[in-house]
Amino acid sequence: MRRFANLSVRQKIAASTFVVIAFITAVSWLSIQLIVFPNLTRQIVSRGLTIAESIAARAQRYLTANDKPNLLDVMFTEKWMNPNLLYIFVLDASHRVVAHTFLSDFPDALIQDNILAPGQGRQTRLIETSMGSVYDTALGLYEGIHPIATVRVGLSKGSIDQVIQPLVQILLGLLTLVITIAVFLSTWFSRQITDPITQLSNLAGEVSRGKFGESGNLRALVKCWKREGWKLSACPAYERGAPPCWLRDDVPGQEGGELDSPEERPLKCLDCQVYQTEAGDEIAQLGDAFCHMLFKLDLYQRELRQTNEDLRKLNRSYMDMLSFVTHELKTPIANSTMSAHSVLQRIFGPLTPMQERMVGLICRNLDQSMTMIRNYLDLSRIEKDELRFTPLILRLGSEVVEPVLAELSAMISAHGMEVESTVGEDVVLEGDSELLRVVYRNLVGNGCKYGRAGGRIRLRAIDEGDRYRFEVWNDGQGVAQEQMERLFQKFTRIAEVQQGANKGTGLGLFICRTIVNRHGGKIWAEGQEGEWINFIFELPKSQGRSLVS
Repeated sequence: MRRFANLSVRQKIAASTFVVIAFITAVSWLSIQLIVFPNLTRQIVSRGLTIAESIAARAQRYLTANDKPNLLDVMFTEKWMNPNLLYIFVLDASHRVVAHTFLSDFPDALIQDNILAPGQGRQTRLIETSMGSVYDTALGLYEGIHPIATVRVGLSKGSIDQVIQPLVQILLGLLTLVITIAVFLSTWFSRQITDPITQLSNLAGEVSRGKFGESGNLRALVKCWKREGWKLSACPAYERGAPPCWLRDDVPGQEGGELDSPEERPLKCLDCQVYQTEAGDEIAQLGDAFCHMLFKLDLYQRELRQTNEDLRKLNRSYMDMLSFVTHELKTPIANSTMSAHSVLQRIFGPLTPMQERMVGLICRNLDQSMTMIRNYLDLSRIEKDELRFTPLILRLGSEVVEPVLAELSAMISAHGMEVESTVGEDVVLEGDSELLRVVYRNLVGNGCKYGRAGGRIRLRAIDEGDRYRFEVWNDGQGVAQEQMERLFQKFTRIAEVQQGANKGTGLGLFICRTIVNRHGGKIWAEGQEGEWINFIFELPKSQGRSLVS
């Protein structure tokens, strides 16, 4: 059964048809062997009994009168009239031969081969003689209840076989012809049934690979608007993107109105060439519906492709504008930030407490604005695939971490944070120092903004053979475990329910993940809500095959 289940539809139909034909043929042949031939043989053998009865009816008076010459005349006349008779002989009541048709000595062994039992009137047996197999028929003659003689007739079995053998050959020939024709027809019909199914299967495979525009040879079987050469708007079976009328419930009539009831559909479809070729053929209807589905999928795919292209153009225009605006704002805000911090550091003279508080507020707002500008510039470069990646051998401690801590020293001091770093000069890897500074700037900046005031930020580097494991830990409110993965999504802000004054773009961690992935690494977060959070990222020591271009 498993082998049968693994066959194709065509093979299943052919195999099933062949099994049915073989079964019918076997039953027919057994019926001929067990019923027809035995009946035919009995009818032929009964001819021997008829001959014996004919001889007995005419010879009885000659036996009574002991007229042997006339008895022999009757016997030889009957034998000459029936060429299949091998012999005729008559036995008296004592089983002695009275007369026979043998031209040579009588074979005495025949007498005992078919002896009638007392009171038995007739009997036919197949016996073996020197002349071959013989159907020997014995018929008893009686006067009242007293037996007076037995007539024996021998019919050649070979002559019967000669009659049956041509019949057997004719029947075998007819059966062979019937089987051949049946196999041919079953193969032809199975091909007619399965070819559209095979084409549908192949076409479904093409569709699964995203090819919607072609329908292969299926259109040669489905009489649709494309095959008839009609324009789609003029086809009686289709409207723009709509299924054929016989597959719909709201079928338009010939005058353009809807049908009053489903029973009217055949009346309205009588003039439709498409419906006439499709009606009653479920496979053709399936093929037509499938082709229509491909038409709609292709139509939707083209519209979706155009929509995506429009969105890409719109997004690129948006990114170009964003890049232009942020780039233009970067320099003046950077200068304002520098000036404000200089005032806050009393380079230009002492400040009153009120002035110091106001200048500090200005510095914080300018720092936030500068962070936002950097993030939007980085997002613009990422979206436009212009994020340049230039890996070089670098010492992470002196070329990345220390410059970032120096840059953020004012923010760190303003929040009263304590920074512990174990990233030393021995941490050497191949990477882009500018991009890695962006990662540390965002992670340390998040630690300042969302960590506990007066708390700690801890930077660690762990050598793991062919890669480094880096950690940026800080104590604070942390994030719920189910929100950890959302941290790295675009425009998702960390600690949404925390300090309302800390506003951001929700892009920092997204940019960090993009940069880490570009280095061939990975980044994730661990933490305990209300206690701490730790941002962990791994980077290969050498880019080589790990480099993601």
